[in-house]
Amino acid sequence: MKRKLRRARVRLVRSAGQPEQIAGGMALGLFVAMLPLLGLQLPLVVLIAELLRRLAHIHVSRVAALAGVWLTNPLTAAPLYGLCYVVGRPLAHYLLPASVRSTNAESAALELSTLSFSGPDALEVVLGLVLGSLMLGVPTAWLGYRITYGMVSRQRAQREQRRARRTRAPGLVAGT
Repeated sequence: MKRKLRRARVRLVRSAGQPEQIAGGMALGLFVAMLPLLGLQLPLVVLIAELLRRLAHIHVSRVAALAGVWLTNPLTAAPLYGLCYVVGRPLAHYLLPASVRSTNAESAALELSTLSFSGPDALEVVLGLVLGSLMLGVPTAWLGYRITYGMVSRQRAQREQRRARRTRAPGLVAGT
């Protein structure tokens, strides 16, 4: 598993494009991964990347975007969306008018057995999930951008240093 993760990181860092484009793709992928659209995330991230390229002339790495979407996988989807709901629930409760709020919204713990997914409860659950995913998606995307940009920049600088050392003639000392 460690070897596969290392290979994926190396493939991402060595992918074509400027560090900003690769990091932008990762940020886009991580943001879309946080959205509660399980199953639609891969086509959505490709569509958004293409729209950014054509309409706004912003180029992002599709490879990095697709890698970022894999934050949400079958193992992480339930805990991730649960966290999004817990984060977004207070804001959803605040935004919904009192007539629409669910009757069990006052309970602090998430009890799936008491939730009914119809009427006001469904609206509060969906709104809480969407708001929580947006509230967590923005900082996740920003952090992913910073980390990916640093990784790509460092790796490329190291590659340039190695290339410069190899091309120097033997016996010559730099600066003389």
